[in-house]
Amino acid sequence: MLAMITAAFVVGLVVAMPPGPVTISTGQRAISRGFRDALTFNLGSTLADALYALMVYFGLAALLADSVLFRLGLWTLGGGWLIYLGLEAMRSRVEVRRLEGGVREEKSWQALRSGLLMTLFNPVAVISWIAIAGNFFMAWPEHWPPMEAVGLIAMAAMLVGALVWVVLLALIFSTLRRLLNPRLLRWGSIASGLFLVLYGLSAWWAALDLLL
Repeated sequence: MLAMITAAFVVGLVVAMPPGPVTISTGQRAISRGFRDALTFNLGSTLADALYALMVYFGLAALLADSVLFRLGLWTLGGGWLIYLGLEAMRSRVEVRRLEGGVREEKSWQALRSGLLMTLFNPVAVISWIAIAGNFFMAWPEHWPPMEAVGLIAMAAMLVGALVWVVLLALIFSTLRRLLNPRLLRWGSIASGLFLVLYGLSAWWAALDLLL
């Protein structure tokens, strides 16, 4: 049982580790708004991860991934959302205050929503959960407890692993915001926004390529 939980936890880490829109946005939020905002954002992202993990567990994700209409909608909406968030990140004003932890420009529910929608419309997240988590369930060892009995526990361990990774990133970036020059932090926020815009444009290009 412990081996299964540990393996599932590592799978969650592996899914979350590759640099992508969520990682970039986590860094940008931690730098410009502090740890609390970045944490709330990642809780929203984890809710979307939970949805995709459930889809993988019940065998629905592969079916959706084979749907051209699903992929087209995902890339189109996801690309637009990433571009919007990137532009907002580039316009964000970075203020570093050692005592107050910075100025919050967004309510908690808005940060939660942003994280939820970013992961929900992120094609990379869908592919990662299908390829990595899907393979985990398909290769379930015989010496582990039956998947029907503990599969949901494994899925929860994956989500904890993914959340631990992004919370660690938020801690690192929110610490850096107190150590680096505000002007450098401002340029870092702009660079993060630019990368988000590029991710969004690449999603639109994939949608266009699918149409053509």
